[in-house]
Amino acid sequence: MRIYLKIEDSVITDVKFETFGCGSAIASSSMATEMIKGKHVYEALELTNKAVTEALDGLPAHKLHCSVLAEEAIKAAVKDYYSKNSISFDSDLFSTGGESCHRHNDLLDD
Repeated sequence: MRIYLKIEDSVITDVKFETFGCGSAIASSSMATEMIKGKHVYEALELTNKAVTEALDGLPAHKLHCSVLAEEAIKAAVKDYYSKNSISFDSDLFSTGGESCHRHNDLLDD
């Protein structure tokens, strides 16, 4: 899962994703990006996998990890933004249990 953020004045003006996987992973990525577009960066950190799942009207139990990956990818993308822009942050906001080999994050080029 790859998340791309375009941020202007601390507001997420565009979000794109690239996901290789099942339909649930693609749907979770898509929904998560739609849910944070237009929001302040700190609001994106409030996105939960539960909110993504609810917005999708549920996921099969064995596919719930897809919404977790989406939440983690958003948090990692914001952390990457903070790091690349030398913005201090509380590292506890990003404790997601480790890096996933399926998650990568970048900023959109202007």
